[in-house]
Amino acid sequence: MGTNLDRLFSYKLANDSGFAPNPFFGYLSLATCKPQIRKEKKVGDWIAGFTSKKLNNDDVGSDKLIYLMKVAKKIDYNIYWNEIKYKDKIPDLETNYFIYKCGDNIYQPKDQGSMRPHEFIQIKNKNHWDHKNDNESIDSKIHDVNGRYVLIAEEFYYFGNNAIEIPLEIRPNIPKGQSSNGSSTKDSKIVHSFLEYIKNKYKSGIYGKPHRWPENDDSWKTDENYTE
Repeated sequence: MGTNLDRLFSYKLANDSGFAPNPFFGYLSLATCKPQIRKEKKVGDWIAGFTSKKLNNDDVGSDKLIYLMKVAKKIDYNIYWNEIKYKDKIPDLETNYFIYKCGDNIYQPKDQGSMRPHEFIQIKNKNHWDHKNDNESIDSKIHDVNGRYVLIAEEFYYFGNNAIEIPLEIRPNIPKGQSSNGSSTKDSKIVHSFLEYIKNKYKSGIYGKPHRWPENDDSWKTDENYTE
């Protein structure tokens, strides 16, 4: 149930490839991009990602919900890299299935307690640590690592290219363009109604593939959280 204490932040996605956020292998993770959101948001916060003009040509006011997550954990890159339960999120480019290629666990700490960008190796493939990741660049590594934290959700609703329309009367505050920290919805009644609308209509899980996904690849449907 939603409560008056629930905090909800919304932003627009310029890209949706399964990389940021990554909804696979048991958790929805936000480990790259949106450094301010990852740095500032708290455990218990709700984050909603919407479509945009840049992503799929949706005009302002026509934005649809791509995903909703409740932050269950806020961990640093050292924990994310080293804990076994997140190992499947390290990309593996030697497989034929895209679900294994789009992992967001791409920052290998050089030493225990690494925090600054130069203290991480940006990896491309779990089998070849010395290879640069094609999804990233040095500039984006600085951008990502300065966010310091990875947000992990156990309860999430990922719709991907089946993004859903939200009734006008319960639409949260959505920024008109890109927003570094997301827009907060201050009206607790709208927050409550929006969360209850999603929870009552859907169960936590994956309802669509990302917008940028190989046409003939159905590996996303093999995920444990896939929901028909």
